[in-house]
Amino acid sequence: MELGDFFQVPVNYFAVLLCGISSMIIGFFWYGPLFGKEWMKLIGLTTEKQEKAKKSMRQNYTAMFIASLVMAWILFHFIWYAAPGSYTLFISIKIAIYAWIGFIVTVSYTKFLSSPDRKPIKLLFIETGYQLASLIAMGAIFYLFK
Repeated sequence: MELGDFFQVPVNYFAVLLCGISSMIIGFFWYGPLFGKEWMKLIGLTTEKQEKAKKSMRQNYTAMFIASLVMAWILFHFIWYAAPGSYTLFISIKIAIYAWIGFIVTVSYTKFLSSPDRKPIKLLFIETGYQLASLIAMGAIFYLFK
């Protein structure tokens, strides 16, 4: 396989867009009504810090959306190379979970362990849980739009 082959995968860009949108919707609920208050408490987000954060909100959400699109695009490649053209919902979700364990959990846990002001492990679960929910949704979307 050559590098150029990576760009020959038949990506459904509409599905990638839906994945990005779904990730933002999941984030809205995850860091809002589901775990928002607890997450803000665990990261030490005060009212003063919230006011400062509002100034860069648009740029932050744009960057998060772009990152979600990249994650979705790469996840589709993982799914495609695991089962080219014949993937099932189970395979899509399984690969999403493998990607979560192999990349999100390992990097986040390493960051958690090496942080000088180690936060409670609950914060790690909240933050990586969001990524798991997003990746599973993306896997399902790719199956539905294959």
